[in-house]
Amino acid sequence: MRTFRFAQATTFAGLALATWLLASRLDTGRLRPYDVGIVPKASTLRWLSLGHPTLAANLLWLKAVQYIGDPRANERGWDKLYPLVDTATDLDPRHAYAYYVAGTLLSAFDHVPESNAILEKGTRALPDRYILPYQRAFNAFYYEDDWNTAGRFAEISARAPGAPAHVRQNVLAYYVKGQRADAAVAFLEQSLAEAKDPETRKAVEAQIRQAMLERDAVRLDEAVEKWRSRYVIGPLSLEQLVTEKLLAEIPADPHGGELYVDEDGRVRSTANPYRFSKPEPAWTRVPRPRLDKEGKAP
Repeated sequence: MRTFRFAQATTFAGLALATWLLASRLDTGRLRPYDVGIVPKASTLRWLSLGHPTLAANLLWLKAVQYIGDPRANERGWDKLYPLVDTATDLDPRHAYAYYVAGTLLSAFDHVPESNAILEKGTRALPDRYILPYQRAFNAFYYEDDWNTAGRFAEISARAPGAPAHVRQNVLAYYVKGQRADAAVAFLEQSLAEAKDPETRKAVEAQIRQAMLERDAVRLDEAVEKWRSRYVIGPLSLEQLVTEKLLAEIPADPHGGELYVDEDGRVRSTANPYRFSKPEPAWTRVPRPRLDKEGKAP
């Protein structure tokens, strides 16, 4: 009898939950199809689900998908997407796809703080999913010009199981552009200590050399700039910076070649002349195109 009553209660709760979700879809004259009026609290849905929070999360995610897929979604606005997905992931914290889809869409439609919040929530709940901190790092550099935060989340991404090798290069690039090449060196040295195959070790060693060059070149570039402010052109060699007492000494080239000043005033290596480009100031960038009512760039 107890089993029968429990089954009855579960069925009733499931029907109540489904009825609410269905009713909230109806066009009452006040809401268009797939609009959302009120997003219930996770505690309410957890109680209604009678021990089946994942079911409630799946139904709520279905509603979020319908909300996203509304042809007039951009005209309507996206103010309910974060509450829908935040509640769904409260009920099912391991819903990786919900974190990723919501995080990507929210940033694309100028809800970057909410995108950051849902991606960080997913990163905490699912430390084994590299894509969530990877996307958070993208938000930091692309939307916010925050290279150090980008480096920090790229580092979290690179340490996650199954992260592609190129994420290490992102860590290096972000930290260098944020003038934190020292943080890149520390991360890569730890990565080298943990590397288990010769190919990975070789790749990381090359990245460490690049990070060390970028770290040392900051002081050299600054000294060259001071020289040029005095003499307009030059210097012909880096040793002149020491003679002029702009530097105490010239560091060794981590790539094994010789350091020199190119025609643009940047220090490079004869063994590997590659340097990361300097980040463009936000005010010099071409503004990102705003999406039209169909969610497309004009």
